[in-house]
Amino acid sequence: MSHYLDAFEAFSKERGGDAVHPFRESGLSRFRKLGFPTTKQEEWRFTNVAPIARSTLQLGRPTTNGVTADDVVRLGFGGLVFVDGHYRADLSDTPVGVSLATVRDQIELAGDADAPAFAELNASFLEDGAYIEIDGELDDPIHVLFLGTDGKVCHPRNIYRIRRNARAHIVETYASLGTGKHWTNAVHLIQVEENAELHHTRLQLENEAAFHTSSLWTSQARDSRYTSNVVTLGGRLVRNDLTVSLRAENCLSTLNGLFLAQGTQHMDTHTWMEHREPHCESHELYKGILDDRASGVFSGYIHVYKDAQKTDAYQSSKNLLLSDNAKVESQPQLEIYADDVKCSHGSTIGRLDETALFYMQSRGISAARARSMLIRAFAGDVTDRLTIDAVRDRVDKLITERLPA
Repeated sequence: MSHYLDAFEAFSKERGGDAVHPFRESGLSRFRKLGFPTTKQEEWRFTNVAPIARSTLQLGRPTTNGVTADDVVRLGFGGLVFVDGHYRADLSDTPVGVSLATVRDQIELAGDADAPAFAELNASFLEDGAYIEIDGELDDPIHVLFLGTDGKVCHPRNIYRIRRNARAHIVETYASLGTGKHWTNAVHLIQVEENAELHHTRLQLENEAAFHTSSLWTSQARDSRYTSNVVTLGGRLVRNDLTVSLRAENCLSTLNGLFLAQGTQHMDTHTWMEHREPHCESHELYKGILDDRASGVFSGYIHVYKDAQKTDAYQSSKNLLLSDNAKVESQPQLEIYADDVKCSHGSTIGRLDETALFYMQSRGISAARARSMLIRAFAGDVTDRLTIDAVRDRVDKLITERLPA
């Protein structure tokens, strides 16, 4: 940990005088106690973070880094741009009806008393991130673009507040500006207030040398709706933690995910769905496609508290292995303390249907093209749920480029 302790000391000399620094010091203290996760811990036994721990990446600083408007991928609607975790006003286009502020100005919202190690490391270097507050119904989505450069580590902390009766769609894209190693260690804190609705889409498209870790907490109020779509295509080592807490009656939460891993990529997703109150619904669908020597993990946990009667919760993990050396661990879990619920989960791991491949080839379709068509159909259960045409088209194009024929 010495590299990060030294980095914090240098960072403190630069930023130690601001009002946020006590929060950073508390985060560092907790991170020192926790240390980097190890495979001896149950939540990390399939994911070895030693490649991250051994890296001596430099903290991203708020400079231009030579990044220009030509480096920014637009999706046809306004948004915010961050380079190495820092906001670039000159590259951003703030949508109408969106309130923005620096995360440092919202420090009372930025903490979590019982966070995992990487979230505490994020707190240690808290400096920037997207604070978005929606009070109304937005016609257009908001695009938040995070660009990483070679040799850097960044710790963006994003806070989204969807006020009562508001509606919004936020799309995040994580991308690399080079081919070298870098690390994005993000935290998301999301509040969806009474009768509000948020569609939250995350596209992780960083290069195959990059590290990506994220911790997300979503809190839902009465009659609220939250939809998460996570598409992971890039990164050498990726870990996404999502916690959704249904804290009042009549909440609806939907988690959709797709990851496609090749080479030696490792992609790990852990979800925690907390049903705390009655008459709430949650639906999860996560799919993985793995080729070569890639590996993946899905661990989904649904906790139904004693007072959460009339809960309707469903979770499904489906995984497709395209080679003999690919591997995936799938662990759906239920913990139920209420007695009037409808809960279920399922998990499948398998290969492409040989009968379907034979049938398609007998109709004159090449073996490679038949495989690609079946893989795209498998992924389509998730990609078809992307309601923004520009986003869905881009994801389909990227998936197609990675498939044979």
